[in-house]
Amino acid sequence: MKLKDISLQARLTLLVTGTVLLFGLLAGYESYKNALHEADEIFDAQLAQFAQSLVVLATTFDDEQAEPMPPPIHKYQQSFVFQVWITDREEPRMLLRSNNISSMLPSLQTAEGFSSGEWQGESWRYLRLRDARYGFDVLVGQNDRARNELAEEVAWHNMAPFLFGMPLLAFFSTLAIYFGLRPLRKLTESLRQLSPDQLSPVTVDDAPKEIAPVVDALNSLLNRIAKTIENERRFTADASHELRTPLAALQAQVQAAQLSDNAAERNECLSRVLQGAERMAHLVGQLLTLSRLDEYSYPVHPESVQLSEMTRECCAELGTDALSKSIEIGFSADQSLAVAGSADMLRILLRNLLDNAIRYTPEKGRIEVSLRLTSEQQVELEVADSGIGVADEQLALLGQRFSRLSPSVADGVGLGLSIVQRIAEIHHARIIFSRAATLGGLSVKVLFPAAAGQS
Repeated sequence: MKLKDISLQARLTLLVTGTVLLFGLLAGYESYKNALHEADEIFDAQLAQFAQSLVVLATTFDDEQAEPMPPPIHKYQQSFVFQVWITDREEPRMLLRSNNISSMLPSLQTAEGFSSGEWQGESWRYLRLRDARYGFDVLVGQNDRARNELAEEVAWHNMAPFLFGMPLLAFFSTLAIYFGLRPLRKLTESLRQLSPDQLSPVTVDDAPKEIAPVVDALNSLLNRIAKTIENERRFTADASHELRTPLAALQAQVQAAQLSDNAAERNECLSRVLQGAERMAHLVGQLLTLSRLDEYSYPVHPESVQLSEMTRECCAELGTDALSKSIEIGFSADQSLAVAGSADMLRILLRNLLDNAIRYTPEKGRIEVSLRLTSEQQVELEVADSGIGVADEQLALLGQRFSRLSPSVADGVGLGLSIVQRIAEIHHARIIFSRAATLGGLSVKVLFPAAAGQS
């Protein structure tokens, strides 16, 4: 089975139980070592107490040898051995011993104090205690097997509840993880109910803080997708509506050219076809530009744009169109001004403003382009022309899509100022339409937010 085939709940359950089991085994091992250490300490203390008790007991005996110890009544008694010798005589004599030892222990030759050694093929722990005042030499020993058995028993008693409780732990861990993942199941169910026609925000009641950012990100994505779908629908509707009439006119002109026997009339029809094709190409380009702009809420990679230099370049690029109508373009800037945003979008904004002004300015007219820094530290771009202007009651209609207030004056598609309006919104700028104070035509002001890095 591949990892991707294992559910998140199963993964979490395995990780939790595996982690608990691993740490339980480590804790059991540490418990065993600690139990062994504590057993050594306790048994060493018992050996010391036992040896001292034997010294005190030996002082009560006469010179005669004491009777052997009675048989053991507990299993751990077999793990103890002891001998008591009288050493103040010319020849040492055994006074007392355990019944499970009949000969002198080799360990009797060890130094005084605690020591370890081998006897009868097993490991033993010894304590040799000498009493010079009474002439006693006491040796007590204990089998290490008893120590280890006790340590293992203590460790097992510590580990047994854990090991036997592992199935219950796994069950309750699975149950807890199941209820803990309930917000994810609710989120999944909410997403399944969505459709392209209904992309409502997803809501998960009592969502934990780990799930809340996911829900927010999903809602943000759904909002962008909904806007994209709406923009595509609007683009399709706008394009079909605006292209239907030019296409019909093109078709009519082509049919007229086919039916005409007069070369001059055919040329006139073909000239109108060419003009209509150019207008359609301009319309398609504007629609595509507006469709792309609808996808943005803010420049993806904002940068510092030198608006003064860009405006000067755009004026030079459109100078040919202005010269064809003998229109003079003037440009003035208080200083080198910069704004934060997209250079490509701002260039489209400038070109559309200048193109709109050139289209609606009569021959031998004038266009004034100016840049200034306001008292509120906003960058103000103004494009004013000497055209017929727009009536005050119609200024509010400017910027609406396919709104052409003077179709008889110039040939356009009514999208230039809509594009300008959209780019201004993306850059959090404000647009003001008014009558030009000096030239008398239309004045379009774009107020950008407080600029940074002015020089």
